[in-house]
Amino acid sequence: MVQRPLPSLGPVLAEARSEREAQLRHADSLDSKAGILLGFAGALVALTPQQAHLLVDLGRVAAVLAAILALSAFWPRRFPITNLDVLRDRYLTAEPVFTQRRILDTHIAMVEVTRVVFERKVRRLELGMGSLVAAAILVAGGLILT
Repeated sequence: MVQRPLPSLGPVLAEARSEREAQLRHADSLDSKAGILLGFAGALVALTPQQAHLLVDLGRVAAVLAAILALSAFWPRRFPITNLDVLRDRYLTAEPVFTQRRILDTHIAMVEVTRVVFERKVRRLELGMGSLVAAAILVAGGLILT
């Protein structure tokens, strides 16, 4: 079988690497947001008065839910990485184009797996933010009515 030339392999591989790096930066950003959400939810729970209107209690519950969602988004997860030992052992003597294509396929697979993890993490953060907004509204309303 004759192998076709792959003139765009370099640029496509560079783009896959760039996307992977962008995902790792995005992971740091999501973790920072989860930490901020956790901090605000904790502060809201800690600072609301104990003897107050039922709305304040409901707000406290919503803030606890926001904190739990933030923790679930913040919880460490495994992200796929390139096993450099395997890369060296299996591909050091292979044709460069074959190795680059294999690396490209691996990066694409890692990006896809990581995308699913991020979508879940983002969804938990969105739900946590909604819960925190509801908590703030409930606490404010309960304090006004007290």
